[in-house]
Amino acid sequence: MKRLVSPVLLLVIWEAASRLGFVNQHILPAPSAIAATLFELIWSLELLHHLAASMYRIFTGFAIAVVSSVVLGLLMARFHLIEMVFDPLVELLRPVSPLAIFPVAILWFGIGDASKIFLVALACSFPIILNTYAGVRAIDVNYIRAARSLGANGWEIIYKVIWVSCLPHVFTGLRISWGISLIVIVAAEMIGSDSGIGYLILDAQQTFRIERVYAGVFVIGVVGFATDQIFRYLRRALLPWHREMRE
Repeated sequence: MKRLVSPVLLLVIWEAASRLGFVNQHILPAPSAIAATLFELIWSLELLHHLAASMYRIFTGFAIAVVSSVVLGLLMARFHLIEMVFDPLVELLRPVSPLAIFPVAILWFGIGDASKIFLVALACSFPIILNTYAGVRAIDVNYIRAARSLGANGWEIIYKVIWVSCLPHVFTGLRISWGISLIVIVAAEMIGSDSGIGYLILDAQQTFRIERVYAGVFVIGVVGFATDQIFRYLRRALLPWHREMRE
């Protein structure tokens, strides 16, 4: 509950400023007006339609990125030849904006879901690859030697030593990538789509229904906050032995 204090305080100040006339409500509507619009979107199921479209694209692209990127990050960290082959490609593509690739993705996959899923998967891949790689390379080699001396075979070392040790880094990559997926999907849906939260926001802006714009932005923020809390919970549940240092 303490984490909600600052957002609630911001909403109270915002509402007060709107009611007292300190801000132009045509540009910055009051939270109560945005909440009413959000309720209308929920009641009409329009929000559910757009949110479901966005979540399908995000989850599919994110799942593809997780599976492929974790495997690639592990292989790059363990085998020098694979690192030599893929590291230049990763560093070459990583700085390129996913939206710059979107026209190419449309040519390859069309204007439907496939191009957006590809874009999400590509954008999410790099943080997961780099964090997985860093996690594996940070493992103390003495742990591996100790496991071998105790009779562990290759798969046991990979699963019980390498994988377990690098999981905190992997979770960090997942959290970063999930935030990136929300940014990318909204932008992609604004460029070329007839559904999704990004399309909802752009359509509202073009028809000057500002409350719907802020309602869409609010939904993105809530989804991002809620899913990040899920990632935090999963990390605590799956990695009870890992504790981050606090001052």
